[in-house]
Amino acid sequence: MFETILEDATRAGDLRSVSLRYFNPIGADPELRTGPSTPEPSHALGRLISSWRAGRPFTITGTDWPTPDGSGIRDYVHVWDLARAHVAALERFDDVAPESEPYRVFNIGTGKGVTVRELVSAFDRVVGEHVDVVDGPPRPGDSAGVYTRSMRAEQELGWRAERTREDGIRDSLAWAERLPALLRFESR
Repeated sequence: MFETILEDATRAGDLRSVSLRYFNPIGADPELRTGPSTPEPSHALGRLISSWRAGRPFTITGTDWPTPDGSGIRDYVHVWDLARAHVAALERFDDVAPESEPYRVFNIGTGKGVTVRELVSAFDRVVGEHVDVVDGPPRPGDSAGVYTRSMRAEQELGWRAERTREDGIRDSLAWAERLPALLRFESR
């Protein structure tokens, strides 16, 4: 809806804009200056970390999708790569959103679909142990999956994802360790 509003606004006046579409951000600033601040995350990697830290099985929601292993497919892109995409869009703004085409959309992602089970396997490799999983029903509104085609971002913005899902998991874990102290500090 917001993209429709932006596009309408660019057609109505002198505004130019670029929309960056991305789906499943993971990770944190590699230098741990910032990251997700939700103590009980609802996204897959956040729930996986919470389950692992609590010593309880991780629930994979939806396991009978028409995917290679039945779990949903997502495009997990590192937040640091997303930050770089925003910088690239700003640096090349005049080239990618000229007055003749004042509204542009770029998909930002790895371009590779990763199933939730594959995410769990990557997590196992990073933490060096097996995380137990249980199968659960899909959440309302879930779909078999989605991942990006980011060729336009590479061609026009000079951007492509560089960090791996393992990088995202490592940075997420490091941030999750730091977050409780930060939340206690902020509540003072």
